[in-house]
Amino acid sequence: MVLIWASTLAAQPLNITASVDQTNLTLNQQLVLTIELSGEGANGINRIDLPEVSEFLTLLGSGGTSQSIQIINGKMSVQKSFTYFYNASKEGTFTIPPVSVSVRGQSYSSRPIIITIGRAAAAAPGSSGSASAAAGSAPQPLPASEASDEELFIRALVNKRQVYQNEPVIVTFSIYTRVNVSGYALSKLPESAGFWSEEIPLPQQPQTRNEVINGRKYVVADLKKMAMFPTSPGRVQIGSLGVDCDVRVQARRRSNDIFDSFFDDPFFGRTVRKSVQSRPVSIEVLPFPESGKPADFSGLAGSFDIKATIDKKEVTTNEAITLKVVISGTGNINTIPKPHVVLPRDFEQYEPKVSENIQRTGDRISGSKTFEYVLVPRFAGEQRIRPITLSYFDLASRRYATASTPELIIPVAKGSGDASTVPAGLSKEEVKLIGQDIRFIKLGTPEWRRKGGAFYRSSWFTLLWILPLLALAAAFGWRRHLDKLSGNVAYARSRRANRMAMKRLSRAEGLLQVEKQKEYFAEIARALLGFAADKLDLSEAGMVTSELESRLKQRNVPEATIQQYLQLLKVCDYQRFAPSDVTMTQMQGIYREAKEAIINLEKAI
Repeated sequence: MVLIWASTLAAQPLNITASVDQTNLTLNQQLVLTIELSGEGANGINRIDLPEVSEFLTLLGSGGTSQSIQIINGKMSVQKSFTYFYNASKEGTFTIPPVSVSVRGQSYSSRPIIITIGRAAAAAPGSSGSASAAAGSAPQPLPASEASDEELFIRALVNKRQVYQNEPVIVTFSIYTRVNVSGYALSKLPESAGFWSEEIPLPQQPQTRNEVINGRKYVVADLKKMAMFPTSPGRVQIGSLGVDCDVRVQARRRSNDIFDSFFDDPFFGRTVRKSVQSRPVSIEVLPFPESGKPADFSGLAGSFDIKATIDKKEVTTNEAITLKVVISGTGNINTIPKPHVVLPRDFEQYEPKVSENIQRTGDRISGSKTFEYVLVPRFAGEQRIRPITLSYFDLASRRYATASTPELIIPVAKGSGDASTVPAGLSKEEVKLIGQDIRFIKLGTPEWRRKGGAFYRSSWFTLLWILPLLALAAAFGWRRHLDKLSGNVAYARSRRANRMAMKRLSRAEGLLQVEKQKEYFAEIARALLGFAADKLDLSEAGMVTSELESRLKQRNVPEATIQQYLQLLKVCDYQRFAPSDVTMTQMQGIYREAKEAIINLEKAI
């Protein structure tokens, strides 16, 4: 019974999704309806009861059924899809009813889909086709050059629209696409005025998923995720994220040649760039309530705890000890204020050393902030450090809360030397000199030496006032360099191109074995293509040699350098896809030639 109960919990419920290839079409235009089933029971469903749509759609035929089964960690996942083709037969706005299936006496349904059918446009000369031909052909993908805002867009999704000051808003920027996107680059970062922002790391390779919006299925990937803490009350706005996408355009033909479907393959297409931006998101920030606000409240919000420890249990007068105060919890760790430590009058206190440890995982920002104080007791006796308090606004209960440490008792024994008063303002390094302030007068015959010229006339003085100017100029140049890296994607790629290429060549050197011939030449080719793509600001995915040769000639690269580069790429592709016998000496020679080609191209561009 326990095993049956556990297997029932592990089973995934049945999920049914209905989607169409387009929601706005014209009379006599083809519509593709896809019904997807996943989860427990999907494998046993072989027939779908289609919704009643004969009033406005005519069924042309079925596109068949596809099924995929995966077993991961002992769990089986089943996905099954049914495809049907319809022809639009009536103008107006209509609703495709939910598609329902029944499994083990329980009914499951999809969401309804709203479509609009308009008047058909005039037929272009030479166009042909019929309902019977449409019934036997697969749906044609939308050419990428015509990709509208409904086919490719960016969405900014937030977990909350109304928050308190310093309460995190988790914003996720996701790309939704129904076209073939071969690459992308961030062109505009969201403006964060009025926020303290923390970047939440995402996988280096974006993970894709499918989502259905208004009956249309999209491929979705998360591009950027941030935790944003509003700093003041009122209505604030999270800015747009801009993305430049490399969209694959298919090379479509207008003839009735039977080979048209072959040339419709994306391999024979070209890449165009399309820029998209997310819409700004407005957030309402509530002020902290005045009722019950503690006097020492600094604006901290979240959930926190505070601890205080001393590194020594026994201490003597004039001996330095360390008081460590650790504040941990969830919230904006950076804005945790310095705690107010009340010490006995007999203690000397120095500025604390501050360190932070922040974890950014999922939708949670947590961590700790540590303050280390150096304290010096002056007189013997039992000394007490009062409880250290921290007031904050608890977001879970929507009330103010106060965390505190217990009172610390420090027994101080009399040291070997007498207590002495040291002026304030000493550094930590000077603590060891406490009690040795008065120095004896040095006796003996003084050593006389000739006094030199005026210091302000020496070359050292000239160097001292020139160095700050040089440092300022260097800092200004470095700042401009960083701004250019963050704002110019092409410049940033070009600057890191050589470093990335040498890193890939280093990985290839680790594969320098005859039995790893394919992997070795694949890594060499990846280094060559990646370097050229970064220097020319091209997408590495889908780059062909003809396009590379054309771009290099536009940069006035010598013909010999171009041919050397292309020949190496050709050799690597040959060894990857049609490997031949090769010796270790030949492999080493290819490695040297690749390194030399990258250096020559770096000098030429």
